[in-house]
Amino acid sequence: MKESLYGIEQIEVNLPKEMVTSSMLAEEFNFDLGFIEDKIGVKKLYISNGETTSDLAVQAMDKLLLARPNLREELDLLIVCTQTPDFQLPHVSALVHARTNLHNGVAAFDISLGCSGFVYGLSIIEALMVQNNWENAVLITAETYSSIIDPQDRSTKCLFSDAAAATLITRTGSIKIGNFCFGTKGEGYGSLIVRPTLNGGEKQPLFMDGRAIYEFAVSTIPGNIVRTCEINDLDLHSVDYFVLHQASKFVLDAIGRKLKIDNPSKLINFMAIAGNTVSSSIPIALKETLSIHPESNLKIIISGFGVGLSWASTLLST
Repeated sequence: MKESLYGIEQIEVNLPKEMVTSSMLAEEFNFDLGFIEDKIGVKKLYISNGETTSDLAVQAMDKLLLARPNLREELDLLIVCTQTPDFQLPHVSALVHARTNLHNGVAAFDISLGCSGFVYGLSIIEALMVQNNWENAVLITAETYSSIIDPQDRSTKCLFSDAAAATLITRTGSIKIGNFCFGTKGEGYGSLIVRPTLNGGEKQPLFMDGRAIYEFAVSTIPGNIVRTCEINDLDLHSVDYFVLHQASKFVLDAIGRKLKIDNPSKLINFMAIAGNTVSSSIPIALKETLSIHPESNLKIIISGFGVGLSWASTLLST
């Protein structure tokens, strides 16, 4: 296993003000409440009514800066992971940079990835920090999927939530980052897609083939997690917690069964907090996990998977 030079120091989360409960969704779509809460795993979702992706990102960044105001002058790198930018151009990270008054020596750019984006982002940040001998970086994951969802499509409306998370990575961060394992199945791109609007027609909403995404996740992610353990010299049963993308309770449970995890409590499920928050789901679940289990010497596997189709996993050690 590699020597970890950098680690996660702090995670801050921002959720929009407007909330929709599972009861409200059940009534609106004539859904069984038990199905929403027990199968999907959702009890509340957050909707950015009038708030843009950069609004959510700035508010998450402000929470970091409140605790570490020196970051305004000491930050080396800012990456924003989003698929719902405010504008086609410029990049959201430029907006965050301006609105939080960061110094002009910051390298700032966006990556367009969904549910695997947090893990990809950690790898990109670590590589750039090593290459440039940098000290401090922030990865912001932010999405306003409510802006691309068909409000009549209950399969997406009852699952996705808007959110942002700001993760500080430093040389002194206590949550060390291990080796990564990536993958892509490009032929599955149409399973989760927003098609372009043609000839001045109506804006195309998010399309999700739920069955295809489920089959992809259950057939691909368990093997990727096993491989991630192997490249980090770790036995699967020595993992303390599995913090996976919070796709749905149904998907999480199926992956857990496939992995034959010896203790069900190791498979983290915080779907009830905010549903599927896309690239922010892992940092949100990770923050909650560490707040409940603050002890040291934990081995945590994180794995993101979704749009692309893409996936990425790594080991975090406290």
